[in-house]
Amino acid sequence: MKKLFLLGAMVCSLFLGTVAHGQDVNTCKPIAERILTAAQNHTPDGIDELLAPDFHYNNIKKPTAAKVLKQIIAQMPAMTGWELTGTEQDSTRLTLRYMITKPDSTTSEATILFSADNLVLEADLLQADVSIRSATPTAKAQPEVRLVRVPVHRYGGLPIVTVTIDGQPCNMFFDAGAPGVILNSKYFDHNIDGQVMGSGGRGAVGSGSVSGVHHVKLMDMGGVTLHETDIMTSDLSNLETVGVSVHGILGQSFYKDFDVLFDFKAGEIVLLSPDTTYQWLLNEGYRCQTVSGVKKGHLLAFDCQVGGVPARLAFDSGAECNLLASNWPQLHPSTVKGLKKDHLTGYGDGRASITKAKTTLTLGGRKFKKQQTAFSDVSHLKESKGIDGLFGCEVLAKQKLLISYKRQELILID
Repeated sequence: MKKLFLLGAMVCSLFLGTVAHGQDVNTCKPIAERILTAAQNHTPDGIDELLAPDFHYNNIKKPTAAKVLKQIIAQMPAMTGWELTGTEQDSTRLTLRYMITKPDSTTSEATILFSADNLVLEADLLQADVSIRSATPTAKAQPEVRLVRVPVHRYGGLPIVTVTIDGQPCNMFFDAGAPGVILNSKYFDHNIDGQVMGSGGRGAVGSGSVSGVHHVKLMDMGGVTLHETDIMTSDLSNLETVGVSVHGILGQSFYKDFDVLFDFKAGEIVLLSPDTTYQWLLNEGYRCQTVSGVKKGHLLAFDCQVGGVPARLAFDSGAECNLLASNWPQLHPSTVKGLKKDHLTGYGDGRASITKAKTTLTLGGRKFKKQQTAFSDVSHLKESKGIDGLFGCEVLAKQKLLISYKRQELILID
């Protein structure tokens, strides 16, 4: 039973405050589309400068409202594009209306409202049956150390690490394909006033629902910590088929400020301060080969070959087997061997009938043979990010490697 996670996002609705007159459509349109682009790429950096001083979400005011907006941008579902469908201006506000297109060709309306000085006062990005009454975004890890060695165990082929949450050891999937941290609602009830309800993330297979928010006083992984943080919860029971309790998913927001070295043979993950990585690798006597990548939302993608056919694949430590489009075997039959039927399970309600086969993956000039590869619907990756698929634990089982989100590169280590 395979598990592939591409932890997407909550479909959330932002509907905020009031505007004054004097706005300029030509000035506001690029600002609105910067927000839409940020939501498409799950990159909220730089959003603060676009927001009016009195930007608010319902009764939530800045700075909390801005944090809510950035959290939702970081966890938006896939969107393939948008089109400006209308503008409305009166004595108090300018509204820009957009038609959002999703990978399944369905659409929804987004509205963004501006103040007299052309700053965002309100933003309703994707309409859904969702309410957010109080949610503080996941805090960034503030490491007090520059190197952390974390024991890693594989269950069902996937990496699980131990994280201490409020004094209790918890099993967390170390999932570089997930943008943030999510706790399993089976073990973590929402324990703060207010909650998040509605649609949740989309993985490589299926989708989940966000059921609440749990306040964590201290989350610690070998000295990398989060303090006084509200973390979203979801039903992750579908992941527990690996034979161990799964308390949550540990996504990039926890360790993105580090370079991450995966060494499955040694049974550890090493987190390194990026400015020390090269010297540390030299001191360890490693022979290294660097492969440049490109950032696609929260993922890093690399130019690879599958059986000699070019493919752009994103790295995802939450993918037990590699993943390509359903029609790959028909388009490139010579690249697959031993094609047979199977199924994948994943985040939320994800379970899909698929085919799988063995392939040869070439990355950075190195060939990885007999790679277990699943063929499923990857349209949400292709249309929103230009990615042909994923590679993950199949490569990690054979190769020690380091991923650097700061430098957008992967280092193959001997």
